[in-house]
Amino acid sequence: MTETKFIMHKGVRILFVNVAGSKDIDDNIAAYRKAQELATQEPLKSVRLLADVTDAHFTSEGVNVLKEFSKAITPHVIASANVGVTGLKKVIVLSLIKLSGRDLKLFNNKEDALEWLINQEQDVV
Repeated sequence: MTETKFIMHKGVRILFVNVAGSKDIDDNIAAYRKAQELATQEPLKSVRLLADVTDAHFTSEGVNVLKEFSKAITPHVIASANVGVTGLKKVIVLSLIKLSGRDLKLFNNKEDALEWLINQEQDVV
């Protein structure tokens, strides 16, 4: 079952997109559309994003949604981390990094990703 929600980790708010293990393409797309809606309602350069895509399935439609998602949320994101990016997903994520120009860190587990995210500083304007 997919989920998209804000979570707290050591007092820091993180937008969590969890599609781990999901084989349902429509659910995965819906999770990212919800994340886009939530992220774009937040102030610029304020969102810390964690996505767990471990063993999740995507189609070309899903990849297009991810591209739209990446472009739309970039102005709102301070830091992004992904867990479970292997194989073809890694190729897709690397292309999304190029497309968005955003730094996106890849991690082997959720705990390491969360620790990295909470240590990312928000730009002071």
